[in-house]
Amino acid sequence: MLTPEMKNLIGENTIGLVATVTPKGRPAVSPKATSVVLSPSEIAFLDIRSPKTRRNIKANPNVELNYVDVFRRKACRLTGVATYVDPNSKEFTILQTNFKEFDYLLNGVYGIFHVTISKAELILSPAYDHGAREDVLKKDWLEKYTQLLS
Repeated sequence: MLTPEMKNLIGENTIGLVATVTPKGRPAVSPKATSVVLSPSEIAFLDIRSPKTRRNIKANPNVELNYVDVFRRKACRLTGVATYVDPNSKEFTILQTNFKEFDYLLNGVYGIFHVTISKAELILSPAYDHGAREDVLKKDWLEKYTQLLS
């Protein structure tokens, strides 16, 4: 399911966009910055301030997550089913050990979103279709973003 390249992309770009469906059937996308890969078919992220994501997943657990590497012009699209793990559960105690990088946040979280992945896809920019090389794209886009921040 998740390839080593996808795992690296998610690890290096932990801000993911999570798409859910509201109870009224409307799409909703929300950034999440605490994602961790649990296994080739599982990912999780913390509920720090996500009442609408929590509500949406409880109403409809189907989700899509997208992690974008803006410099290498690659993305990882994950489709799956999310469950909500309450902090008072045994599963929470087990899952929280995977969030070492975010341990300073754990006391204030409302829960953990656990996603079982049914489909994972690596998406490449069309630039690769025309012979672009990853190292050149990374250098060029890093320059562009550096100029934007100057």
